[in-house]
Amino acid sequence: MRTTILSTTLILSTIFMACNTQPKQNSETQKADSNVEQTVKEMNSFISIFEIPALEISRAIEFYQAILDITIEKMDMPGIQMGIFPYKDQRVTGVIIKGEGYQPSANGVTIYLNGGDNLQTILDKVEENGGKISVPKTLHGDESGYFALFMDTEGNRIGLHSPN
Repeated sequence: MRTTILSTTLILSTIFMACNTQPKQNSETQKADSNVEQTVKEMNSFISIFEIPALEISRAIEFYQAILDITIEKMDMPGIQMGIFPYKDQRVTGVIIKGEGYQPSANGVTIYLNGGDNLQTILDKVEENGGKISVPKTLHGDESGYFALFMDTEGNRIGLHSPN
């Protein structure tokens, strides 16, 4: 167990460092891009790494690749299997993980994945790939965008968020 935790920590640290070595825009570029003067903070997200537990790693990887139209790198280590979400140009690193102590759940914390411009594009692929929609595309109460909830193939409750 100690070796598994150490290995996982090492891999996630490597991914995190790779993400943080990506070129960052300076504050002048950010001001020009947004046309709004603002103070740039180092931390622009409260999340840095997320893990999605899996019972069958290959099934989970295939599901997320299909609905998000991405390639997920599979990594096997003693006592643990991981599917690593693409991390280039990402501020948050995500992994699908199968190992001791990782149990999928519909209870607890809900991760909301970026649904792109319109989350319905992703949501349309959920059921055809083995998931189940629990809350269809719904306008936020403050009209700041849309959200939806689904159960993945492993039994995790996952959310989507998009502006349209």
